[in-house]
Amino acid sequence: MAKVAVVGVGIMGGGMAENLLRHGHEVVVWNRSPRRVEGLAAAGAVIAATPAEAAARADVVFEVTADDASSRQVWQGPDGILAGAREDAVLVASATLSVGWVEELAAACERQGAVFFDMPLTGGAAGARTGNLVLLAGGDASRLPGLQEVFDAIAKEVKHFGPAGAGTRFKLVLNALQAVHLAGLGEALRLAEAVGLDPLQVGPALVERPGGVVTRLAWDSYLSPPEPANFQVEWAHKDLTYAARMAGEAGEDRHPLLDGVLAQFDAALAAGRGQRDWSAVNPVHSGGAAGPRHSVE
Repeated sequence: MAKVAVVGVGIMGGGMAENLLRHGHEVVVWNRSPRRVEGLAAAGAVIAATPAEAAARADVVFEVTADDASSRQVWQGPDGILAGAREDAVLVASATLSVGWVEELAAACERQGAVFFDMPLTGGAAGARTGNLVLLAGGDASRLPGLQEVFDAIAKEVKHFGPAGAGTRFKLVLNALQAVHLAGLGEALRLAEAVGLDPLQVGPALVERPGGVVTRLAWDSYLSPPEPANFQVEWAHKDLTYAARMAGEAGEDRHPLLDGVLAQFDAALAAGRGQRDWSAVNPVHSGGAAGPRHSVE
């Protein structure tokens, strides 16, 4: 069994740590808020005082924080992951981050002689809780088979997209597309209601058409907004901001769908819906003669 550190044990990192423990791995955790580690300690995890201490105790280190700012804090400085990491450790950034920071981090790991992967997660809170995440990897593919025992505890699949940074690039593309689907469904349902259709009939019918699983997830969220949120508006906004920045840096300035959906998430934040599930970006109201009133506002 491997010695694995999880730095950042919120919804995603906490689920990963729980599943690593269930599979018999030695797990050390660190989190900015101590209360989040109490249950993991009771389940057998070792609590580290700093990210550096967590890294020093581990063969594999997963960082699962919120954004660039929190990621920089746990990687850098005398108490950071890089300061404590063993020479032979595998260091994994599993937060959804900006491409620029991931490339900077990859270069820092290379200078230190460490093996680095950017490996954002998809599968949501349910995937983290059940060990059915999909890991979106960028890095040296030849090193992945040696980590399979660890991956088996937390994920159903690892998708490799290229060198370090490629996993992050794909995750930003993926979240941009999913946000467009989500916002598009809300717009379609409002249009349906405006022309006299019942959105509660239209929604299930739309799920049967092109759009696939994203439309199904979006529709389920509109019917019954999940509590706690599967994915909060504020984090979707952050990912879309990074995606727009990535597009601009690549010289791709023609992305009206991305710009449009980012504007909708801007508005949702301004309206105070940052902590809501991202389905709240595009509220749907139905009622009147068509059926009972339904709102996710």
